[in-house]
Amino acid sequence: MFPTPIEKRSRAAQVSYQTLVPLALIIWLLPLIAVALFSIRPLADFTNGNYWGVPSTFEFFTNYGRVFTDSDMPKYMLNSVFITVPTVIGAVALSTMTGFALGVYRFRGNLIIFFMFIAGNFVPFQILMVPVRDLTLSIGLYDTKMGLVMFHIAFQTGFCTLFMRNFIRALPYELIEAARVE
Repeated sequence: MFPTPIEKRSRAAQVSYQTLVPLALIIWLLPLIAVALFSIRPLADFTNGNYWGVPSTFEFFTNYGRVFTDSDMPKYMLNSVFITVPTVIGAVALSTMTGFALGVYRFRGNLIIFFMFIAGNFVPFQILMVPVRDLTLSIGLYDTKMGLVMFHIAFQTGFCTLFMRNFIRALPYELIEAARVE
């Protein structure tokens, strides 16, 4: 059913595996390597066609300094912080509470609610783009940071709840009782 581990294969298969995996890794990482190399080259290397040769000079601090002084990159990074931090806090807070309720308490419909959270992960977000847009327009959150944070919280809570519920179910019940005593 499962593939044979590489250690149990012939020596030729092991050598070819040990040769091809690093080669495939380098090919896969080549675009990232190119971006890293291009980021330290001067502009003259591009205009002269020196794409893969040795850089004429290393402009590491100059190029990265220009990114932060001549562009809006600091603003973009700050926007990412303003979106990411509240989204993570909101999704983790909601999914922890939901996961605790679904993992600890036994009530009718427990599994149905849990399966609804799981089923929500299989709905492609493209299907919901127009209804979410209409909803954000009607409540005044369209084109706002709060609207984006709420969107991400809503779409990540189901996935986070799946993990939180399973994590909390794996905890010994004595630990939960001890927390209640405290």
